[in-house]
Amino acid sequence: MEYRQPPVYTAENECQDCSKCVRYCPVKAIKVTDGQARIVPEKCVACGTCVRVCPAKAKRVRDDLNSVKQLLRQPKKVFASLAPSYVSEFPELSTANIIAALRQLGFAGVSETALGAQKVSAKVIKELNGGNKQLLLSSACPAAVTYIQKYLPEFAHSISTVFSPLLAHCTLLRQHYGSDIAVVFIGPCGAKKNERDRHPELLDAVITFTDLQSWFVEARIDPAALIAEEADRFVPESAQEGSLYPIEGGMIDTLRIQGGGDRIHYSTVGGLHGIEHVLGGLQPENVTLPIFLELLACRGGASTALVPPQDNRG
Repeated sequence: MEYRQPPVYTAENECQDCSKCVRYCPVKAIKVTDGQARIVPEKCVACGTCVRVCPAKAKRVRDDLNSVKQLLRQPKKVFASLAPSYVSEFPELSTANIIAALRQLGFAGVSETALGAQKVSAKVIKELNGGNKQLLLSSACPAAVTYIQKYLPEFAHSISTVFSPLLAHCTLLRQHYGSDIAVVFIGPCGAKKNERDRHPELLDAVITFTDLQSWFVEARIDPAALIAEEADRFVPESAQEGSLYPIEGGMIDTLRIQGGGDRIHYSTVGGLHGIEHVLGGLQPENVTLPIFLELLACRGGASTALVPPQDNRG
């Protein structure tokens, strides 16, 4: 069986035993042994807090770039699932130039993860209107879902049964192009690697925008210098909705755009401590009004997932 490091791990030779990660970890998933602050995989939810606060950069997101390069050397077609937050990561580049650069790296096509978000929104609306659950929790954020499953298991049955936008997008691409393709997600969130590890039949690899930036430099590709061609566009089509998902409250806005019923009460909860605060004193069976909670491990949404905060303990 293939061994992979956990999505977030400690580079032990770099750890300076400052214990900052221990203080900031929202789920106390780090313990100090033999002078090293080590992550306990069974407790970790891959929220990335320790990565953001570690001054020695000893806490790291698993690097799967070599796996992606190996995929591209195989005969099968490899498609990139590009997170909507690419527009904030590469503000100086046009969409066509980003796509052109990814195709130069060897991707057969580039598709918007937001296409999966559209599918998710439509299915969540059906789930909400079905009335089977008074309390419904979003499944879009893998770190939030893992947190619920590990630390608030009494709410696990309240999580939407709908795939996350990423996994829905992987499903869509395989339905459109065939099951023998490979799909690589590119975005800001290291927690998506948990989704890859749980669903390798749908998602082959995950790399971050930081990985992509270094890859462009290594491959000597300057996206801004490329001349975009007709083929440099999203496949199989551009998303009409779903690009708001990475922003706090964006999923709710998308649900409303798609016709979410007025009888539903919507709310967004950002940060793991916020999720604990909102759900901690609640009993699912006591919820009498139809409520949908959009849960995000990162305050502000996925576009802030790897941004160093001044104080991220909340």
